[in-house]
Amino acid sequence: MRWQKDIFASRSGGIKVFKNTGNSTDGLSFVQTSLRIKSLQWGTQQFLYVSSADLPGLKDIDGDGDIDIITFGGTGQALEYHRNMSMETYGHCDSLLYEMKNTCWGRFSESASTNSVTLWDTLNYPCDDQVPNSESTRPFENSERHSGSTVLPIEMDNDGVMDVVLGDISFPNLVMLSNSGTLPNTNSGMDAVDATFPSNSVAADVSIYPGAYHADVNNDGKRDLIVTPSSKVGSENRISTWYYLNTGTDLSPVFNFQQNDFMQGQMIDVGSKAMPIYFDHNGDGLKDLLVSSQGHFNPMSGNQVSSIYYYENTGTLASPEFTLVTTDYLNLSSLGIGLTLHFYPTFGDLDNDGDEDMVLGEYSGYCYYFENTGGAGNAAIFSTYDVLKDYANDPLVTPTNAGIYVIPALVDLDRDNDLDLVVGRRNGQLNYYENIGDAANYSFLYLTNHLGNVNVSEWWSIEGYAVPHFIDVEGSYKLIVGSKNGYLHLYDSIETNIPGSFHLADSSLDNIQIGTYSAPAITDLNNDNRLEMIVGNERGGVALYKSADISNIGLHEELKQLDIIIYPNPASEIVTIDLRQAGFNSEQNPIVQIFDLTGRLIKTSEMTNSLLQLNTADWSEGTYLIRVSVNDQMVVKKLVIY
Repeated sequence: MRWQKDIFASRSGGIKVFKNTGNSTDGLSFVQTSLRIKSLQWGTQQFLYVSSADLPGLKDIDGDGDIDIITFGGTGQALEYHRNMSMETYGHCDSLLYEMKNTCWGRFSESASTNSVTLWDTLNYPCDDQVPNSESTRPFENSERHSGSTVLPIEMDNDGVMDVVLGDISFPNLVMLSNSGTLPNTNSGMDAVDATFPSNSVAADVSIYPGAYHADVNNDGKRDLIVTPSSKVGSENRISTWYYLNTGTDLSPVFNFQQNDFMQGQMIDVGSKAMPIYFDHNGDGLKDLLVSSQGHFNPMSGNQVSSIYYYENTGTLASPEFTLVTTDYLNLSSLGIGLTLHFYPTFGDLDNDGDEDMVLGEYSGYCYYFENTGGAGNAAIFSTYDVLKDYANDPLVTPTNAGIYVIPALVDLDRDNDLDLVVGRRNGQLNYYENIGDAANYSFLYLTNHLGNVNVSEWWSIEGYAVPHFIDVEGSYKLIVGSKNGYLHLYDSIETNIPGSFHLADSSLDNIQIGTYSAPAITDLNNDNRLEMIVGNERGGVALYKSADISNIGLHEELKQLDIIIYPNPASEIVTIDLRQAGFNSEQNPIVQIFDLTGRLIKTSEMTNSLLQLNTADWSEGTYLIRVSVNDQMVVKKLVIY
């Protein structure tokens, strides 16, 4: 039997569970089976409390095949043991039937202010009334609470009882406690402490709040150790995954340090909120890659630092390869611009001297002009900079007309042979500044703060974080806008609608969603007549996508504008997909796919006539995406279920 990993996830004060319903044919899929786990405590069913700051231990503690839970409970200083009674009650292990059996599992307590532990604690609640060989409990009493811990139950010496590895919210090290027992569930106590775990190798040191994970990394049948920070604030976010190889056995492991950037060392990782931009910095004709980071951890100061990473293209025109040159392009983090919280550049020849100048957006709401004095075909030289000015020599982009956190894009939007400026805004809309000068002498005029009526914010939020990127496809602009919700929004009908509304062709382009705060960068990177798109996200990484032939991209857009009808919409029980007005051909056999907004595939159907009815009575309330595909063409529309 192949075991499938389910997901135990945090929710306010507890744990929710998603069952793995995927398979090798359809891929991963999960169904929520528990809104919040309950446990029988002091004779009544209560929610199993887990602090949102904690990482509980999920393990078969008693060896009967089902998943038990140990966690720092109401006191926050001793581990509660919640035994899964599925095997005892039903004879199988596929249920979540919990009963609290011990309020001081391991018979130790952790300090409320440090990560020190007291072994065989018999004086302090909740350990003071625990009787050996018993699993007795008593109701909660007030006590000083510990603020946050990670818990990894682990078998370290193959003796049949679980030891435990603890991480603390205020400390960089792991503490391993050895269990003195010989049989599970005899209320045995911890009798030894390793405060520099694993002390046989390089001890874990992850700046703050380490969490330990027991997994077979190299697929040799022996579980290894991974250690990462459990805090998103004030912790290392680039070189932060410590890998320890198990050179012992699975149940008597010996962990030996291998690296502290496991997988991160083989990918682009800039910490948080990666925003990629293509630019030929060294003038060799190859597109280099800049990736703006809104925050990588500085171990010297303990703060997050924003900068731009520069990756030089050291490959060829047909086979690009990117090599990191610096993590602080132009030393932007030391210039005092924008509170050093956010940088985003765009490039274009604003003075008609053959090289590309830079306009830099920043956090406080201004744009800066960096003139490139390197000359055509040479490496860029940006030696001076100033606030970008308008035709009247006043600051052009300001917090008054653009807000904070601005994302600029230079583009000849009105096709008059000079570069205009479009600025993405935090509220999800776009500002437009027309260049009323000429190719050699830019002169910008602020026109509107709602260009094309573009808005990528959700209806419930005033934040959209629009990241605009224009591409020219056979003389016609397409606009792809990244957003806070992570989806890419595709607009067309642009040149003829500059004073009006652009056409929203797709609010979830190709259903790409790799994380929130999406940021696209698009170019023909390897000269193969296909567009390559790199998309950044909040986690600090980037993903690469390739398009169809540029000459064929218009085919996709033609189908998107066909009149495919979905009714009723919103729907409750039955929905009909109608292709009668879309030029349906029965030999084409369109494929209909339904996704939820997380990208999970809900259903796939093949249409054998122009109408398809779907029963939606069992679907959860919410918004779904209906994708209809014919050969290499497709259309995506939203469906609301209530």
